[in-house]
Amino acid sequence: MRFLKHTLLSLIIFSNTCFGKEFDKLFVVLEPIDTVSQIEKSINNSFNTMIYRLSGSDSPSNIWKIINAGNARKNFIKSYSIKNINNKSYLEVNFEKDLLIEVFNRLSIPILSNSRPIVLFLIEIDSGTEEPYYLTNSQNNSFLDESLKDYLKYESTSRGIFLELPEPDLIDFNQLRNYERLINYGDIINEKYIFDELIKINVSKTGIDEWSISGDINMIVGDKDFISLFIEKFKEHTNSIINKILKKNLINTSKKGVINISVSNINSFQDYEKSRKVLENLVGLRDIDISRFHIDTIFYRLDIFGDFDSILKEISENNFLEIISQYKDKSEINMNFVK
Repeated sequence: MRFLKHTLLSLIIFSNTCFGKEFDKLFVVLEPIDTVSQIEKSINNSFNTMIYRLSGSDSPSNIWKIINAGNARKNFIKSYSIKNINNKSYLEVNFEKDLLIEVFNRLSIPILSNSRPIVLFLIEIDSGTEEPYYLTNSQNNSFLDESLKDYLKYESTSRGIFLELPEPDLIDFNQLRNYERLINYGDIINEKYIFDELIKINVSKTGIDEWSISGDINMIVGDKDFISLFIEKFKEHTNSIINKILKKNLINTSKKGVINISVSNINSFQDYEKSRKVLENLVGLRDIDISRFHIDTIFYRLDIFGDFDSILKEISENNFLEIISQYKDKSEINMNFVK
């Protein structure tokens, strides 16, 4: 019982841990590259990724709509350079935010803000030969683990969405399993993590030549084709979830409006530069003007795409802006700059 109390206390201590919701460097794409001769191919691939991220759709139709309207891929590129990360070469491509949004608006393609949903995956795997475990970022127990994590990493980067796995240093799943009758596992996950969608999957070997998948995916698979068939079904289910939640976050660029905001806790020119940069990075922003100053507060007038609710959502999920008050009837948002 003493151990149970210690476990619960640890969970309370870490209960405020959460993931950020702002997709960092939304308009920067890292594309793998093997040789300098592949730069053009990598640029084309990075452009496709950028359109997927901004539109929320993995359909190539938006790409061709933009190109067929007379827009060359290179016109959207601000700069590019080759980076070496973990002994692998990548082409880092920086895209022109304003031009992309302008073209999206002209072609009536809805856009997504840089505030992106989080999907948390609880995947329990029981091979029948070892203790059951939950899939985490820090451990690889099998080829299945690597395949699932490679897909989540690729899809997260490509679509611009957070596909997360729990971390073992925050939740000891084996210990919790021992006290599952005393601890509500669902409540712990809800208190411990911030997410928009939770996907639960149990994978277990139920026979010599048979695997059973239950939870949000239900299927029985033979041992011979297990990994390929399960990964295919996993991708299909995950993409369906991603499409559904991203659709809810689209900004209607045909709508335009004006809001007044204030940003307090500005105590230096550096604070002003950093906070203004945060505002300028908002996807829903069309134009920004300073209205007035007052001690440590700057008042702005923002021309926006979408409406009050869409810009409020984008601001509220930013890591550097804390909303103090908001008045929809007056189109006003007051916030604090978090350093």
